[in-house]
Amino acid sequence: MFYPLAGYGKRLPAKRGLGSVPRMTRPPDDGHEPDSRRPALIGLVLVLALVVAAYFLVNALRKNADLEDCLMSGRRNCAPIEVPSSR
Repeated sequence: MFYPLAGYGKRLPAKRGLGSVPRMTRPPDDGHEPDSRRPALIGLVLVLALVVAAYFLVNALRKNADLEDCLMSGRRNCAPIEVPSSR
């Protein structure tokens, strides 16, 4: 009978360094480096830029839709024409 988990839980023998000298281990790191916030700030700036761009795009599309609605209703004075003031 085949048991796929046979030997599960057994520990592997510890690896030994060359000869009888134990392996050198890295000393514990006492200083804790704070996590970098640069990627989060870059992401925040990117999202804000997209929101601002979307806001201006939506406003431009709304103005265009209002102008088209005015023209489709048959009116002729939809887009105001600015006339320079005469002195």
